[in-house]
Amino acid sequence: MPLQVRLVRLLALDLVMQTLACSRTQVPAPSGQAPLHVDVIAVGQGDSILLSAPSGKHLLIDGGEAEASPAVLAALRQRGACPLDMILLTHRHADHLGGLRKVVEDCGARLFMDSGYPHPSLIYARLLEVLEKRQIPQYQAEMGRQIDLGQGAILTLLGPPKPFIESSSDLVNANSVPSRLEIGRTSILFAADAEAQAEKRLTESKRALSSTVLKVGHHGSRTSSTAVFLNAVSPHLALVSNAAGDAKHPHPETLERLKDVPVMQTAQEGTIHLDLDGDAVNFWTEKHPEPGRLP
Repeated sequence: MPLQVRLVRLLALDLVMQTLACSRTQVPAPSGQAPLHVDVIAVGQGDSILLSAPSGKHLLIDGGEAEASPAVLAALRQRGACPLDMILLTHRHADHLGGLRKVVEDCGARLFMDSGYPHPSLIYARLLEVLEKRQIPQYQAEMGRQIDLGQGAILTLLGPPKPFIESSSDLVNANSVPSRLEIGRTSILFAADAEAQAEKRLTESKRALSSTVLKVGHHGSRTSSTAVFLNAVSPHLALVSNAAGDAKHPHPETLERLKDVPVMQTAQEGTIHLDLDGDAVNFWTEKHPEPGRLP
């Protein structure tokens, strides 16, 4: 995308986000019902997370591999999420973007955003073609930007790093877009595929990281979830999006660092569901529907 066009689009982003904030009727959540629902969709080795707010807004973080698109679309339809208000692509690896082309084609979206860190591929080029064909605005994520989901629910972008990290074993992962969802006293930190250097940047930034739940970075890879970062987040529950039979995700060293925190994996539990009501988090899974509760 030409630089001038991107700058114009970035200048218009605040207006677009204001439009999203006012685009749907703000209906208070019925008493006793959770105001915000999160689905960590079981997509195998990859990420796809749906945020469904009582305001009627739906935001999808990543879309898994291409073969995961049926599972993602099923989750979207179950929540009545089409068309999506926004898609956030944390970075341009296939296990996060592969399913998005089909999502855009079959579900639609009003806004698309990604980290902006380059990683050319045919699958990303085809996604851009569909976005252009559907005239869906495209924007670059910016650290610190807040996305208002209504009724006190805020998603704060914690990436990409600024400036970009330029020395890492995997620059695309290092420059992905973590985010933190907060409503009342409850919160979830979605760590994307941030690795040790990005985690260090975050802990040094003094941004709010402490969260009720951590969606573990990089599928539980050894290169993520450093002890300092985990101490800053201090989660009561950790979630891993991974594929069955993958001995490295989560890595044994990562599980050792998480030994004092309950860990749930999509490979074992299927899709993981969470309700945030501002005071507590209720959670259950596809295989274990009886709910648990985090104060």
